[in-house]
Amino acid sequence: MQPRHGDILPAYRRIVSLYGFIWLLNAAFLLCPWLLTPQHLAMQHFLALFARSTSHAPQLLKPLFAGMEAGIGALGALNAAMFMAAITAVIGLCLLFRVYVQFASVLGFFYSLLLWFAIEGLGFPYTNGQTDPSVMPAYAIGFMFILAVSARQKNIAGSINEKIWAAGRTAFGLLWLFDAVLKWLPAFMFHFDSQITSQFSGQPSWVVSWLHLVLAIISFVGPVTFAVIIALAETAIALSLLTGFALPYMAPLAIVYSLSVWCTAETFGGPYSLSGTGVRGNVIGNVIIYVIPFLMIIANIRSNKAGRDPAEAEKHQPL
Repeated sequence: MQPRHGDILPAYRRIVSLYGFIWLLNAAFLLCPWLLTPQHLAMQHFLALFARSTSHAPQLLKPLFAGMEAGIGALGALNAAMFMAAITAVIGLCLLFRVYVQFASVLGFFYSLLLWFAIEGLGFPYTNGQTDPSVMPAYAIGFMFILAVSARQKNIAGSINEKIWAAGRTAFGLLWLFDAVLKWLPAFMFHFDSQITSQFSGQPSWVVSWLHLVLAIISFVGPVTFAVIIALAETAIALSLLTGFALPYMAPLAIVYSLSVWCTAETFGGPYSLSGTGVRGNVIGNVIIYVIPFLMIIANIRSNKAGRDPAEAEKHQPL
């Protein structure tokens, strides 16, 4: 049976569908403020997202952000939010059901970069020990991996586009390297534990109890020692991605590390509220999105280890 347009190789299908579910979750939370809270409050929250980018942006870029904010005001906050929710939902549905995956991947890649600029302000201001450039670059890299394995035409030998795959892995490695370099700086190294305590506000009691346990472990090991271990771990992950060295072993460990950061420094993505929005990826946290590219890498490694030609495997896989 011929694959449907934009379908995905068997080894990657569940991962792509999972990514689609995440985008649909983001679309739902983007709509929540407009559906479940007074419209004027939802509008204030939505406009505040863009205002934050303007206030924290480098001076050189502030005119661009100010112009974009004025454009949103002219279009209307509600119209802009509905348009963004529609794009997010379309991307999510395409990935969840694995149809028009190429289209969704290209759209999602550029849309993620736009949101990184428009709402996340390129991750600025990078103060108080912040080390990651916000979540949207990870979303964009996820689309690079999915685009690389999307089945474009049945008669093309091999479905993995090596150039896109290599570019995705390099970008992912540089993202981790950027994060790792900032973790070696004093702002993080000597104030690591304060990043945990800063997450207490608004959290449910069970999360606060969990964070107290985490802080007790950090105190026992030593905050600076713990920060050095984290910096070493992220440096090793970055170098493995950039060079390919020990990547079959590093990728699973990196998933465990990402999940550990998600349930500690990111407090499971919380606190959750109806006024939150997944458009910044903050509904479920930042670093958990890093798991998607690592799952793609692991699936690719396993497919290669099995010695199967991906194109041949696709021919024998029922839809």
